[in-house]
Amino acid sequence: MKKILSIVLATSLAAGFTAMSVGQDSKTPDSAPQDARPPRPARNGGKGEATAGAKIGEAAPAFTLKTTDGKDWSLADAKGKVVVLQWINPECPVCQRVMTDGTVAASIKGCKDQFADVVYIAVNSSASRKSSLDSTAAYLKDNKIDVPALLDSEGKVGKLFGARTTPHCFVIDAKGVLVYKGAINDSQAGDGKINYVAQAVAQMKKGESVVPSETKPFGCSVKY
Repeated sequence: MKKILSIVLATSLAAGFTAMSVGQDSKTPDSAPQDARPPRPARNGGKGEATAGAKIGEAAPAFTLKTTDGKDWSLADAKGKVVVLQWINPECPVCQRVMTDGTVAASIKGCKDQFADVVYIAVNSSASRKSSLDSTAAYLKDNKIDVPALLDSEGKVGKLFGARTTPHCFVIDAKGVLVYKGAINDSQAGDGKINYVAQAVAQMKKGESVVPSETKPFGCSVKY
């Protein structure tokens, strides 16, 4: 009887060691070191490259795009002048609202009141919406906005600057340095009191630092 019990005990102990070994060898991937895991995708709809963009205090990225009438326009063409880039989309209700309520017109006037030769540019990077690109010229004309309009038909320039919404605005000083990026004014609801673009240009005119130099843009996402 003792011999039988010894055999049973030995068998049980061997089975236990085998189970422990299997358990250690079959750990889930979550137990791997954190730095051994693949990086997580960006939490911004896969557009990580679109949010990096141009940096305040650095030279604005050089680019060339076609205007709505088929001509080339380069940032270098405005060398020595203050430049404002405003991203637009005729199919975006927020973009439409800032047009119809006079926000864009006030922005342009506020800039030109400071520098008569300021270059105010509308940029459409809606690469996924041909209808938006095609209606750009008519959209500006219908809203009586007389500024050059650039078609970023592949979305490259929008991503270069980090344009995220329509409207998203960028102010470049006469030396080619980006001094402001963000919202056109302080209210998406339409009751804004501060036009950030015009304010930035006015501060430059006075020789002051642009404050704020960056704000959170609002509106529809750019349709890359």
